[in-house]
Amino acid sequence: MDEKKISASLEDYLKTMFQLHQTDITIRISDISKCMEVSKASASHAVTLLAEMGYVDHFRYGPILLTHKGIAVAEGLLAKYNTIKFFLERILGVGEVLAGSEACAIEHNIHEDTLQRMSALLEA
Repeated sequence: MDEKKISASLEDYLKTMFQLHQTDITIRISDISKCMEVSKASASHAVTLLAEMGYVDHFRYGPILLTHKGIAVAEGLLAKYNTIKFFLERILGVGEVLAGSEACAIEHNIHEDTLQRMSALLEA
């Protein structure tokens, strides 16, 4: 399989699926659609792409299952998001809602070194 870079949009879908997975192992297109406020067609297309990339297993009309690869990537994305959000709230004093929105935007483009420096400041 040709390894493709996952887009920011697909990262958001994967992170959402992981969060749904944490509350109930059975994930459906309608769950993703509702949670992300997107059409079922958009959610279905994203799931198809993520399945082709090996992040999820999905059979038509069946539940969506995260693969080990999908879980590992999603856990990393969520950890990155949480670090950035916490940094924005605690270090910069940004409000919770804005910090969440900004963290979602930043997480897709932040360099690992910058993230490590944020983590170090939070631990100090």
